[in-house]
Amino acid sequence: MGTLKKTLVLGTSSVLALAGMSSGFALAATDASAQEDAPSAASHDASAAYAKTDIVTLDAVEGQFAFTQSETSSNEDIQKNLGASQYLCGARPMGEASAADVAPEDWQIAVGGAVANPYVATYGELVQTDEVQSLLMGCACAGNPADGKASANAEVTGISVLTMIGMAQPDANANTIVFTSADGYEVALPLSYVQRRYCPVVFDVNGAPLAESVGGVNQLWLGSTSANYFARDVVAITLEERETPPPSPSSDEAREAYANLPNIGVLLGGDVA
Repeated sequence: MGTLKKTLVLGTSSVLALAGMSSGFALAATDASAQEDAPSAASHDASAAYAKTDIVTLDAVEGQFAFTQSETSSNEDIQKNLGASQYLCGARPMGEASAADVAPEDWQIAVGGAVANPYVATYGELVQTDEVQSLLMGCACAGNPADGKASANAEVTGISVLTMIGMAQPDANANTIVFTSADGYEVALPLSYVQRRYCPVVFDVNGAPLAESVGGVNQLWLGSTSANYFARDVVAITLEERETPPPSPSSDEAREAYANLPNIGVLLGGDVA
């Protein structure tokens, strides 16, 4: 890996130009010693203003990231690095959340709310349609540590949320979509946000049931979205008309809760924990 960033050093004339002044101001002084000291003082003040004592700069950074976009993560790695994360899907997998142990082939989802055609679909009915798709998607926790291990690429198989709500015929004024998990956990999003992304309800990861990776029988995946919005064991999808839709995950309001959580980085010296 080459140099990531080099420190930019500004000369005295450059600093003064940025401040809207010309170095010619020194000529107005009648004292020759003052003329000599002025640039030096300006340079000192500018250096003090731009000093960053907490920044470490290296000519070259070497190391190895724990995650690369060119590889598909194994289910074992996904389970280890993502399955137990407190920031990944607030819902608990079925069997832990209730006494009823639902087999993967027995789950069902109700689609309703502000729709003309509410319905309930079982797993068996969904997989028999032509809408089942497999796609390589990324997943990263909002609480991803500095080593970047809480990230994954996986081939997920499921059915597009847009297909599912399209069959329900949403009302023209519907602006919010709510995903409810078996234990009551909810993820509410602007409908327009979901409509601009590929967002499937997934039941297989890398050709294996979801239980072998992150747990549960199904899971909402959202394209280009932090995994803290990925709800597990979804039992209901509800369309609503709200006066104020929930904040978009990409908005400043939604990001405030995770503003100080690291994403991915290089540790000093190039070592990866």
